[in-house]
Amino acid sequence: MEKLRGVLDPEIGRSIVDLKMVRDISASDGNVYVKIALTVAHCPLAKTLQADVENAVRKIEDVRSVKVETTTMSRKELEELKQQLQPGVRPSTPSKDGLGVGPGIERLGKRGIRSIIAVISGKGGVGKSFVTSMLASELKRSGYEVGVLDADLTGPSIAKVLGVAGKPYKSPGGGIVPLRTKTGIKVMSINLVLDDPSTPVVWRGPIVNSVIRQLYWDVDWGDLHYLLVDLPPGTSDAPLTVFQSLPLDGVIVVSSPQDLASMIVSKAVNMAKKMDVPILGLVENMSYLKCPGCGKTLNVFGEPKGENLASSLGLPFLGGIPLDPAIAKLSDQGKIEEYSNSIIGGIVNELRTRAAKQVEQLTQGLPIAWSIEP
Repeated sequence: MEKLRGVLDPEIGRSIVDLKMVRDISASDGNVYVKIALTVAHCPLAKTLQADVENAVRKIEDVRSVKVETTTMSRKELEELKQQLQPGVRPSTPSKDGLGVGPGIERLGKRGIRSIIAVISGKGGVGKSFVTSMLASELKRSGYEVGVLDADLTGPSIAKVLGVAGKPYKSPGGGIVPLRTKTGIKVMSINLVLDDPSTPVVWRGPIVNSVIRQLYWDVDWGDLHYLLVDLPPGTSDAPLTVFQSLPLDGVIVVSSPQDLASMIVSKAVNMAKKMDVPILGLVENMSYLKCPGCGKTLNVFGEPKGENLASSLGLPFLGGIPLDPAIAKLSDQGKIEEYSNSIIGGIVNELRTRAAKQVEQLTQGLPIAWSIEP
Protein backbone atom coordinates (compact mmCIF):
# COMPACT_ATOMS: atom_id res chain seq x y z
CA MET A 1 0.00 0.00 0.00
CA GLU A 2 2.85 2.40 0.78
CA LYS A 3 4.22 2.00 -2.74
CA LEU A 4 0.87 3.18 -4.10
CA ARG A 5 0.86 6.28 -1.91
CA GLY A 6 3.11 7.97 -4.44
CA VAL A 7 0.64 7.39 -7.29
CA LEU A 8 -1.47 10.50 -7.90
CA ASP A 9 -4.92 10.76 -9.42
CA PRO A 10 -4.34 12.68 -12.69
CA GLU A 11 -7.47 14.80 -12.26
CA ILE A 12 -7.24 15.67 -8.56
CA GLY A 13 -3.48 15.52 -8.12
CA ARG A 14 -3.54 13.67 -4.80
CA SER A 15 -2.52 10.19 -3.69
CA ILE A 16 -4.91 7.43 -4.72
CA VAL A 17 -4.42 5.95 -1.25
CA ASP A 18 -5.50 9.16 0.49
CA LEU A 19 -8.46 9.40 -1.90
CA LYS A 20 -9.50 5.83 -0.97
CA MET A 21 -9.34 4.73 -4.59
CA VAL A 22 -7.46 1.51 -3.83
CA ARG A 23 -10.19 -1.10 -3.33
CA ASP A 24 -8.32 -4.39 -3.33
CA ILE A 25 -4.76 -5.68 -3.22
CA SER A 26 -3.78 -9.33 -3.28
CA ALA A 27 -0.58 -11.22 -4.01
CA SER A 28 0.29 -14.84 -4.67
CA ASP A 29 3.66 -16.25 -5.74
CA GLY A 30 4.82 -12.82 -6.92
CA ASN A 31 1.63 -12.14 -8.89
CA VAL A 32 -0.04 -8.95 -7.67
CA TYR A 33 -3.64 -7.86 -8.27
CA VAL A 34 -4.79 -4.28 -7.65
CA LYS A 35 -8.28 -2.85 -8.06
CA ILE A 36 -8.72 0.92 -8.37
CA ALA A 37 -11.98 2.89 -8.14
CA LEU A 38 -12.10 5.73 -10.67
CA THR A 39 -13.96 8.94 -9.91
CA VAL A 40 -15.77 8.80 -13.25
CA ALA A 41 -16.62 6.05 -15.72
CA HIS A 42 -14.66 6.09 -19.00
CA CYS A 43 -12.02 8.38 -17.54
CA PRO A 44 -9.82 9.44 -20.51
CA LEU A 45 -6.65 8.89 -18.47
CA ALA A 46 -7.66 5.57 -16.90
CA LYS A 47 -4.91 3.73 -18.77
CA THR A 48 -2.36 6.28 -17.61
CA LEU A 49 -3.40 5.70 -14.00
CA GLN A 50 -3.28 1.93 -14.49
CA ALA A 51 0.25 2.22 -15.88
CA ASP A 52 1.34 4.39 -12.94
CA VAL A 53 -0.02 1.81 -10.49
CA GLU A 54 1.67 -1.05 -12.32
CA ASN A 55 5.01 0.78 -12.43
CA ALA A 56 4.81 1.51 -8.70
CA VAL A 57 4.06 -2.12 -7.79
CA ARG A 58 6.80 -3.50 -10.05
CA LYS A 59 9.37 -1.67 -7.94
CA ILE A 60 8.62 -4.11 -5.12
CA GLU A 61 11.13 -6.93 -4.86
CA ASP A 62 10.09 -10.39 -6.12
CA VAL A 63 7.04 -9.09 -8.03
CA ARG A 64 6.66 -11.16 -11.20
CA SER A 65 3.45 -9.77 -12.69
CA VAL A 66 0.93 -7.02 -12.00
CA LYS A 67 -2.73 -6.92 -12.98
CA VAL A 68 -4.63 -3.65 -12.49
CA GLU A 69 -8.40 -3.48 -12.87
CA THR A 70 -10.71 -0.50 -12.46
CA THR A 71 -14.20 0.11 -11.18
CA THR A 72 -16.16 3.32 -10.61
CA MET A 73 -17.04 5.10 -7.39
CA SER A 74 -20.69 5.24 -6.38
CA ARG A 75 -22.51 8.56 -6.03
CA LYS A 76 -22.26 8.27 -2.26
CA GLU A 77 -18.52 7.70 -2.46
CA LEU A 78 -18.11 10.67 -4.79
CA GLU A 79 -20.04 12.87 -2.38
CA GLU A 80 -17.82 11.74 0.50
CA LEU A 81 -14.75 12.46 -1.61
CA LYS A 82 -16.08 15.92 -2.42
CA GLN A 83 -16.52 16.63 1.28
CA GLN A 84 -13.00 15.37 1.94
CA LEU A 85 -11.49 17.67 -0.68
CA GLN A 86 -13.56 20.75 0.10
CA PRO A 87 -11.47 22.04 3.03
CA GLY A 88 -8.32 21.93 0.95
CA VAL A 89 -9.68 23.87 -2.02
CA ARG A 90 -8.11 27.26 -2.51
CA PRO A 91 -10.78 29.99 -2.58
CA SER A 92 -10.53 32.79 -5.10
CA THR A 93 -12.06 36.22 -5.28
CA PRO A 94 -14.99 36.60 -7.66
CA SER A 95 -15.26 39.60 -9.95
CA LYS A 96 -17.58 42.51 -9.33
CA ASP A 97 -20.31 40.66 -11.25
CA GLY A 98 -19.85 37.47 -9.24
CA LEU A 99 -18.55 35.61 -12.29
CA GLY A 100 -14.81 35.81 -11.67
CA VAL A 101 -12.57 32.92 -10.77
CA GLY A 102 -15.01 31.86 -8.08
CA PRO A 103 -14.65 29.83 -4.90
CA GLY A 104 -12.77 26.56 -5.28
CA ILE A 105 -11.38 27.40 -8.74
CA GLU A 106 -7.70 28.19 -9.06
CA ARG A 107 -6.44 30.22 -12.01
CA LEU A 108 -3.64 28.28 -13.67
CA GLY A 109 -0.31 29.75 -14.73
CA LYS A 110 1.07 30.43 -18.22
CA ARG A 111 4.51 28.84 -17.90
CA GLY A 112 6.29 29.25 -21.27
CA ILE A 113 3.31 30.52 -23.27
CA ARG A 114 3.39 34.12 -24.46
CA SER A 115 -0.28 34.62 -25.47
CA ILE A 116 -3.33 32.45 -24.73
CA ILE A 117 -6.31 33.33 -26.90
CA ALA A 118 -9.73 31.64 -26.80
CA VAL A 119 -11.97 31.44 -29.86
CA ILE A 120 -15.67 31.70 -29.02
CA SER A 121 -18.96 31.99 -30.87
CA GLY A 122 -21.88 31.16 -28.62
CA LYS A 123 -23.60 29.73 -31.71
CA GLY A 124 -22.78 26.37 -33.25
CA GLY A 125 -22.22 26.00 -36.98
CA VAL A 126 -20.44 29.30 -37.62
CA GLY A 127 -17.10 27.64 -38.38
CA LYS A 128 -15.30 28.43 -35.15
CA SER A 129 -13.01 25.39 -35.34
CA PHE A 130 -12.15 26.24 -38.93
CA VAL A 131 -11.26 29.80 -37.95
CA THR A 132 -9.15 28.49 -35.05
CA SER A 133 -7.30 26.10 -37.37
CA MET A 134 -6.74 28.77 -40.02
CA LEU A 135 -5.43 31.30 -37.51
CA ALA A 136 -3.07 28.68 -36.07
CA SER A 137 -1.85 27.73 -39.55
CA GLU A 138 -1.26 31.33 -40.59
CA LEU A 139 0.56 32.14 -37.35
CA LYS A 140 2.77 29.08 -37.84
CA ARG A 141 3.41 30.11 -41.43
CA SER A 142 4.57 33.48 -40.11
CA GLY A 143 7.23 31.78 -38.01
CA TYR A 144 5.56 31.58 -34.60
CA GLU A 145 5.45 28.60 -32.26
CA VAL A 146 1.75 27.70 -31.99
CA GLY A 147 -0.43 25.27 -30.05
CA VAL A 148 -4.15 24.49 -30.24
CA LEU A 149 -6.19 23.19 -27.31
CA ASP A 150 -9.55 21.71 -28.32
CA ALA A 151 -11.80 22.51 -25.36
CA ASP A 152 -14.91 21.30 -27.20
CA LEU A 153 -15.09 17.94 -25.41
CA THR A 154 -18.47 16.87 -26.80
CA GLY A 155 -17.79 17.84 -30.41
CA PRO A 156 -14.02 17.87 -30.92
CA SER A 157 -12.90 18.48 -34.51
CA ILE A 158 -9.51 20.20 -34.30
CA ALA A 159 -7.49 16.97 -34.55
CA LYS A 160 -9.38 15.91 -37.69
CA VAL A 161 -9.12 19.29 -39.40
CA LEU A 162 -5.40 19.63 -38.64
CA GLY A 163 -4.68 16.04 -39.64
CA VAL A 164 -3.26 14.63 -36.41
CA ALA A 165 -3.91 11.12 -35.11
CA GLY A 166 -2.39 8.80 -32.55
CA LYS A 167 -1.95 8.80 -28.80
CA PRO A 168 -0.11 11.43 -26.75
CA TYR A 169 2.53 10.04 -24.41
CA LYS A 170 4.16 11.14 -21.17
CA SER A 171 7.46 12.99 -21.22
CA PRO A 172 10.30 12.02 -18.82
CA GLY A 173 9.16 14.92 -16.66
CA GLY A 174 5.65 13.47 -16.38
CA GLY A 175 3.81 15.90 -18.65
CA ILE A 176 1.66 14.80 -21.58
CA VAL A 177 3.38 15.48 -24.91
CA PRO A 178 0.96 16.99 -27.45
CA LEU A 179 0.89 15.71 -31.02
CA ARG A 180 2.21 17.85 -33.85
CA THR A 181 0.82 18.64 -37.28
CA LYS A 182 2.93 18.45 -40.44
CA THR A 183 4.05 22.05 -39.97
CA GLY A 184 4.70 21.64 -36.24
CA ILE A 185 1.55 23.03 -34.59
CA LYS A 186 1.08 21.34 -31.21
CA VAL A 187 -2.42 19.87 -30.72
CA MET A 188 -4.28 18.43 -27.75
CA SER A 189 -7.84 17.13 -28.02
CA ILE A 190 -9.99 14.68 -26.07
CA ASN A 191 -10.30 12.62 -29.28
CA LEU A 192 -6.58 11.90 -29.10
CA VAL A 193 -7.02 10.39 -25.63
CA LEU A 194 -10.12 8.26 -26.19
CA ASP A 195 -9.59 4.67 -27.36
CA ASP A 196 -12.31 5.18 -29.96
CA PRO A 197 -12.74 8.75 -31.33
CA SER A 198 -16.44 8.03 -31.97
CA THR A 199 -17.08 7.35 -28.26
CA PRO A 200 -19.50 10.01 -26.97
CA VAL A 201 -18.34 12.13 -24.06
CA VAL A 202 -21.32 12.04 -21.69
CA TRP A 203 -20.05 13.90 -18.66
CA ARG A 204 -21.61 16.32 -16.24
CA GLY A 205 -20.23 19.80 -15.64
CA PRO A 206 -17.71 19.05 -12.86
CA ILE A 207 -16.00 16.34 -14.92
CA VAL A 208 -15.94 18.55 -18.03
CA ASN A 209 -14.35 21.31 -15.97
CA SER A 210 -11.71 18.96 -14.56
CA VAL A 211 -10.77 17.48 -17.94
CA ILE A 212 -10.41 20.89 -19.62
CA ARG A 213 -8.07 22.05 -16.87
CA GLN A 214 -6.17 18.78 -17.21
CA LEU A 215 -5.82 19.09 -20.99
CA TYR A 216 -4.21 22.48 -20.43
CA TRP A 217 -2.15 22.08 -17.25
CA ASP A 218 -0.98 18.46 -17.58
CA VAL A 219 0.25 18.98 -21.14
CA ASP A 220 3.88 19.86 -21.79
CA TRP A 221 3.25 22.69 -24.26
CA GLY A 222 6.83 23.92 -24.09
CA ASP A 223 7.58 27.47 -25.23
CA LEU A 224 4.83 28.92 -27.42
CA HIS A 225 4.16 32.33 -28.87
CA TYR A 226 0.44 31.51 -29.14
CA LEU A 227 -1.91 28.92 -27.66
CA LEU A 228 -5.35 29.04 -29.28
CA VAL A 229 -8.22 27.49 -27.31
CA ASP A 230 -11.17 26.30 -29.40
CA LEU A 231 -14.29 26.58 -27.24
CA PRO A 232 -17.63 24.81 -27.74
CA PRO A 233 -20.73 26.87 -28.52
CA GLY A 234 -22.83 28.20 -25.67
CA THR A 235 -22.08 29.97 -22.42
CA SER A 236 -22.13 27.11 -19.92
CA ASP A 237 -19.57 24.89 -18.17
CA ALA A 238 -16.76 24.60 -20.72
CA PRO A 239 -16.44 28.30 -21.64
CA LEU A 240 -16.89 29.25 -17.99
CA THR A 241 -14.06 26.91 -16.96
CA VAL A 242 -11.71 28.34 -19.60
CA PHE A 243 -12.56 31.93 -18.65
CA GLN A 244 -12.08 31.22 -14.94
CA SER A 245 -9.11 28.84 -15.01
CA LEU A 246 -6.88 29.75 -17.94
CA PRO A 247 -4.79 32.95 -17.93
CA LEU A 248 -6.36 34.30 -21.12
CA ASP A 249 -4.88 37.31 -22.87
CA GLY A 250 -8.06 37.72 -24.88
CA VAL A 251 -10.78 36.10 -26.97
CA ILE A 252 -11.72 36.20 -30.63
CA VAL A 253 -15.43 36.11 -31.46
CA VAL A 254 -16.63 34.26 -34.57
CA SER A 255 -19.98 35.03 -36.19
CA SER A 256 -21.76 34.49 -39.51
CA PRO A 257 -24.20 36.65 -41.52
CA GLN A 258 -27.42 35.06 -40.18
CA ASP A 259 -29.48 37.18 -37.77
CA LEU A 260 -29.86 34.23 -35.39
CA ALA A 261 -26.10 33.76 -35.21
CA SER A 262 -25.62 37.45 -34.44
CA MET A 263 -28.10 37.28 -31.58
CA ILE A 264 -26.51 34.22 -29.95
CA VAL A 265 -22.97 35.50 -30.49
CA SER A 266 -23.94 38.59 -28.52
CA LYS A 267 -24.50 36.34 -25.50
CA ALA A 268 -20.93 35.04 -25.70
CA VAL A 269 -19.61 38.59 -26.01
CA ASN A 270 -21.56 39.72 -22.96
CA MET A 271 -20.28 36.70 -21.03
CA ALA A 272 -16.68 37.64 -21.82
CA LYS A 273 -17.32 41.22 -20.77
CA LYS A 274 -18.87 40.14 -17.47
CA MET A 275 -15.88 37.89 -16.84
CA ASP A 276 -13.50 40.79 -17.55
CA VAL A 277 -11.86 38.87 -20.40
CA PRO A 278 -10.44 41.20 -23.10
CA ILE A 279 -12.05 40.79 -26.53
CA LEU A 280 -9.51 41.20 -29.33
CA GLY A 281 -12.07 41.43 -32.09
CA LEU A 282 -14.80 39.78 -34.18
CA VAL A 283 -14.38 37.65 -37.30
CA GLU A 284 -17.31 36.95 -39.63
CA ASN A 285 -17.06 33.56 -41.31
CA MET A 286 -18.94 32.58 -44.50
CA SER A 287 -19.46 36.26 -45.29
CA TYR A 288 -19.99 35.66 -49.01
CA LEU A 289 -19.20 33.33 -51.90
CA LYS A 290 -17.16 34.45 -54.88
CA CYS A 291 -18.50 32.67 -57.97
CA PRO A 292 -15.56 30.82 -59.56
CA GLY A 293 -17.12 31.23 -63.02
CA CYS A 294 -18.16 34.87 -63.28
CA GLY A 295 -16.51 36.35 -60.20
CA LYS A 296 -19.81 37.69 -58.88
CA THR A 297 -20.22 37.96 -55.10
CA LEU A 298 -23.09 35.85 -53.76
CA ASN A 299 -24.48 36.48 -50.28
CA VAL A 300 -25.46 32.88 -49.53
CA PHE A 301 -26.46 33.57 -45.90
CA GLY A 302 -27.65 37.13 -46.39
CA GLU A 303 -25.84 40.44 -46.41
CA PRO A 304 -22.60 40.45 -44.40
CA LYS A 305 -23.28 41.86 -40.94
CA GLY A 306 -19.95 41.38 -39.19
CA GLU A 307 -18.77 44.97 -39.32
CA ASN A 308 -22.09 46.36 -38.07
CA LEU A 309 -22.35 43.67 -35.38
CA ALA A 310 -18.84 44.43 -34.15
CA SER A 311 -19.63 48.14 -34.06
CA SER A 312 -22.86 47.59 -32.11
CA LEU A 313 -20.98 45.47 -29.56
CA GLY A 314 -18.10 47.92 -29.30
CA LEU A 315 -15.57 45.47 -30.77
CA PRO A 316 -12.88 45.77 -33.43
CA PHE A 317 -13.85 44.06 -36.70
CA LEU A 318 -10.97 41.82 -37.76
CA GLY A 319 -12.42 40.81 -41.13
CA GLY A 320 -14.85 38.64 -43.07
CA ILE A 321 -13.84 35.23 -44.43
CA PRO A 322 -15.57 34.08 -47.65
CA LEU A 323 -16.98 30.65 -48.36
CA ASP A 324 -14.55 28.53 -50.36
CA PRO A 325 -15.26 24.95 -51.55
CA ALA A 326 -11.55 24.15 -51.16
CA ILE A 327 -11.86 24.61 -47.40
CA ALA A 328 -14.30 21.71 -46.96
CA LYS A 329 -12.11 19.39 -49.04
CA LEU A 330 -8.90 20.25 -47.18
CA SER A 331 -10.63 20.00 -43.79
CA ASP A 332 -11.91 16.51 -44.59
CA GLN A 333 -8.41 15.50 -45.67
CA GLY A 334 -6.76 17.01 -42.59
CA LYS A 335 -4.77 19.36 -44.81
CA ILE A 336 -6.16 22.73 -43.75
CA GLU A 337 -2.59 23.99 -43.21
CA GLU A 338 -2.20 24.04 -47.00
CA TYR A 339 -4.93 26.68 -47.33
CA SER A 340 -4.13 30.36 -47.26
CA ASN A 341 -5.52 33.63 -48.54
CA SER A 342 -4.78 37.31 -48.08
CA ILE A 343 -7.91 37.92 -45.99
CA ILE A 344 -6.86 35.45 -43.30
CA GLY A 345 -3.33 36.84 -43.45
CA GLY A 346 -4.73 40.31 -42.76
CA ILE A 347 -6.80 39.02 -39.84
CA VAL A 348 -3.70 37.40 -38.34
CA ASN A 349 -1.68 40.61 -38.69
CA GLU A 350 -4.40 42.54 -36.85
CA LEU A 351 -4.63 39.80 -34.23
CA ARG A 352 -0.87 39.88 -33.64
CA THR A 353 -0.93 43.62 -33.06
CA ARG A 354 -3.84 43.51 -30.64
CA ALA A 355 -2.51 40.47 -28.77
CA ALA A 356 0.89 42.12 -28.37
CA LYS A 357 -0.70 45.24 -26.92
CA GLN A 358 -2.81 43.18 -24.54
CA VAL A 359 0.17 41.15 -23.31
CA GLU A 360 2.14 44.36 -22.80
CA GLN A 361 -0.70 45.81 -20.69
CA LEU A 362 -1.02 42.64 -18.60
CA THR A 363 2.69 42.25 -17.95
CA GLN A 364 3.30 45.97 -17.31
CA GLY A 365 6.95 45.70 -18.31
CA LEU A 366 7.73 42.57 -16.30
CA PRO A 367 10.06 40.01 -17.94
CA ILE A 368 8.16 37.31 -19.83
CA ALA A 369 9.10 34.08 -21.55
CA TRP A 370 8.87 35.13 -25.18
CA SER A 371 9.39 38.11 -27.42
CA ILE A 372 6.35 38.72 -29.60
CA GLU A 373 8.46 38.35 -32.77
CA PRO A 374 9.58 34.87 -33.85
